[in-house]
Amino acid sequence: MARYRCGKCWKEFDDAQLKALPGVRCPYCGYKVIFMVRKPTVKVVKAI
Repeated sequence: MARYRCGKCWKEFDDAQLKALPGVRCPYCGYKVIFMVRKPTVKVVKAI
């Protein structure tokens, strides 16, 4: 299940709420710009 965040009101919602409306819009304010929220993982790179 993917999480999304609105570009205007910054509320988070999941993909089930996103698919409920026609097109790609925030279910709270109707704004068209949304961002996918990244998972809180840390990438460890070995230094040479």
